[in-house]
Amino acid sequence: MKTYPDTSAESREPEELEICISCAHPNSPGTHFCEHCRTPLSSYAATGPFECLFAEGDLWRKAVQHPRWGDWIRFLLVAYLLLVLLSFALGWAGPR
Repeated sequence: MKTYPDTSAESREPEELEICISCAHPNSPGTHFCEHCRTPLSSYAATGPFECLFAEGDLWRKAVQHPRWGDWIRFLLVAYLLLVLLSFALGWAGPR
């Protein structure tokens, strides 16, 4: 008499979902990109020839889609201060 493996629902272990490190969205095992935010989940996504295009643009897409205004204000303030210091150093501003 042949015995077959038990395939009932309670005997099967549930597959672990992969959690996205960027948005915490659960993804099915074996996916290379997050289904929600398209962040690379595997090393294949970052090294595959075609997939590399999507992995490299991930940071840029997130910066453009969800800008953080505090970072922009900080950047503009530092750029302005550097411009003022440069103008004083080169003699463009100040007493003559």
